[in-house]
Amino acid sequence: MLANLNTVKTFSIGKPRRFTLLTRKPSIPHEDPQGFTLVELMIALVISGAILAGVYNLFIIERRSYTLHDDLTHLYQTIRSSEQIMVREIRMAGYKLKDVTILSDVPGTAYSDGEKEAIEEAAPQAITFTSDVESNGVMETVRYFLRNGELVRQMWRWDGTSGHWRTGGGARSLAEHLEGLHMTYLILSDNQGANNDKDDDGDSLVDEEGELLLTDRPTKAERQYLRAVRLTMTIKTPRPDNRYTHPLHADHYRRMTLSTTITPRNVGL
Repeated sequence: MLANLNTVKTFSIGKPRRFTLLTRKPSIPHEDPQGFTLVELMIALVISGAILAGVYNLFIIERRSYTLHDDLTHLYQTIRSSEQIMVREIRMAGYKLKDVTILSDVPGTAYSDGEKEAIEEAAPQAITFTSDVESNGVMETVRYFLRNGELVRQMWRWDGTSGHWRTGGGARSLAEHLEGLHMTYLILSDNQGANNDKDDDGDSLVDEEGELLLTDRPTKAERQYLRAVRLTMTIKTPRPDNRYTHPLHADHYRRMTLSTTITPRNVGL
C-alpha cells in the first residue's frame, strides 16, 4: 500500500504515540501532441471567409449608398442654385439706367443686329437681355445658353467712356451635366401688344384683351411684348447607377427636372 507513496515522514507527538504523514509527488498532466485536424482548419477557414464576405458586402453597400446620396445632393444643389440665379436676373431684364444712353447691342454675337433691345435674343436654348443685374450703376448684357451639356452665363458691361461693350468676365459655366434646357415665351398679342389678328390662345376670340401667344421663337417685334418666360431644365448624375434603369431613357443615370415661370418686370413698360 505504501509502494506509491513518494515520501514518508515520521514524527511523534509526546509519548508513547507515534504518527506517520504520507505525501504524494505532484503528477504532470498528459499533453495531446496532435493539435488541430484538417477538418477543423477547413471549418475555421469557411467561417472566417463567410464573416469577411459579409463585412465586405456591407462596406460595398454603404459606399454605394454614400455615392448615390452625394450625387443626388449635388444634383439638387446645382439645378436649384442655377435656377435661382436665372430667375433673379431675367426678372430684371429691360431695366434701364436713366442717365445712360445705349443705342447698339454687343457686336459680333449670334444675335447682333446693331440695335439695343431689352430682350436681345429669345430662343429655345438661349436668352439674352440688357439690365443692371449687378445693381452697380453699370448696364450689362447677359446671355444664358446651353453648350455641350453645360449651362453657360456670359456677360458684357457697357463702358460709358468709350461708348462700347466690353467683356465682363467672359463665359462662365453655372452647371454641368445639363441634359436639357428649354425656354418658351408668353407674348402679349392683343390690340395693345403684338396685335397679330390671330386666335393665339384657342378660345375662338381674336386679339381679346390680355391674349397671350406661347412660342419658343418670338420675332423681334414680338419680343418687346414678352410677358413671361417658361424655363425647364433637366440635369443628370455624373455617374451611372447600375442598380437603376431610367424608365424613359433606358440607361443608368438618374435625372432631375425643374420648371418655373419667370415674369420680367421691366419689359414693355
